[in-house]
Amino acid sequence: MGKRKGNTEWKELKKAYRGQNVIVDTQEWGYIDFSPQGMKEVFGGEKLTYEDYLDAQMAIGRDIRGWFFLCHHEVSLGFAGQIERITQKNICFKRIYVSGMYMDGECFDGKEDHVWMPIEGFEDYQVGDCLEFFAETYRYLKTSNGKQIDFGLRNPSGIKKVDSYKLPSDDDLIRQSVNQIICETCMFRDYCYGGICIANKEYLDGMRKSMFDAVKGSK
Repeated sequence: MGKRKGNTEWKELKKAYRGQNVIVDTQEWGYIDFSPQGMKEVFGGEKLTYEDYLDAQMAIGRDIRGWFFLCHHEVSLGFAGQIERITQKNICFKRIYVSGMYMDGECFDGKEDHVWMPIEGFEDYQVGDCLEFFAETYRYLKTSNGKQIDFGLRNPSGIKKVDSYKLPSDDDLIRQSVNQIICETCMFRDYCYGGICIANKEYLDGMRKSMFDAVKGSK
């Protein structure tokens, strides 16, 4: 999309939804929250104008931590990750594995790489430790690359150390995504009973393998 066309479409989008309590999923900039109340939730954004608030969401676009976004607006079931770095005030996880549930009861899993959190609650752990925990998702303003609004984690609870093998691998997450896509598009979806799949097993195995190979090959 050209810059001029993009600016025009952005202005038109803001004009259409300004001040409304809605979240709009856009093709170009991802999710945009137009709610004035949502602006008050942004940590560090006390001086943002409403216009700044919208533009900061547009600026980060689809680089937003989308799995944290989902947990923030749906239901968070927990997080897990391996400690990569510890500083005096913060801790960095090499990767955070996300588990959550949509309001309709369907679950989702994902990951976010290189996640920093305040060290409070993690003082007794070391680099290399693998942890499971609950945490609050929150919106915050970051200014390292202009004004952008992203999502993070804070106020951990229920922290426990786990063996590294319990953390899902990239392949595990791909398989979960593939299974979810197959289920969502299956012609028998409305006829499954108690979570038992009635589709042909050979067909499912073939679809899983071909889709898994396609995703792996694109990375």
